[in-house]
Amino acid sequence: MRSSAINKANKATSTQLEACILTSRELNGARLHFVVKTSSELSDVERERIWNIFESNMHLFYTTSSFGWNPRSKKEEMFHSHARLVLCSESIPSEFRIVAYTIFRFEREAKQDVVYWLETPSSSIEKSYELQVTEESRGLGVGKLLMGSLFDIGSRWRMKNVMLTVFKVANSAASAFYRSLGFDLDSSSPGYAEEGDWQDEELDCDYVILSKSIP
Repeated sequence: MRSSAINKANKATSTQLEACILTSRELNGARLHFVVKTSSELSDVERERIWNIFESNMHLFYTTSSFGWNPRSKKEEMFHSHARLVLCSESIPSEFRIVAYTIFRFEREAKQDVVYWLETPSSSIEKSYELQVTEESRGLGVGKLLMGSLFDIGSRWRMKNVMLTVFKVANSAASAFYRSLGFDLDSSSPGYAEEGDWQDEELDCDYVILSKSIP
């Protein structure tokens, strides 16, 4: 059952969501611009760029996982009609080129209102979202800014947590990044123990679920 906060958040326009974040930043000499869009507002060029970044970053992880590589299914998940995106573009001569993005949904998990995205497939296409940064833009702090935007949006729309799913071993760098931002193993994660760590390192599961409370 959806809460009133979830219902209000899901009715928010892109303009209302964008009003929660900083839309322009300069990092290490790079001028970055941030916009919020629904999947239906994306141009064909933007969709292609978003997919190409995902494929470049994640293809190997998927092909070597138990989930396998299924572009058609993944595109349906990423560009679902309920998806919201924060796009980060860099100003370069004659164009704005997307260099990073996050895709998220307002959801209700374990009776809590959360901002949710995943880096692994799910049985529900309503919960498969991404945080992706192009290789050439890593190290600028773009990922951290995108994470901050999720917390800003979640706080404004009265969400309780930000949750994500990440490959446990294959994408250890991403896991370390999220941990450095204060994310911990969520109680809904496979292999969760009361002390907040894995019960069994040999657990036959590719992913873990991490979460962090929104102040």
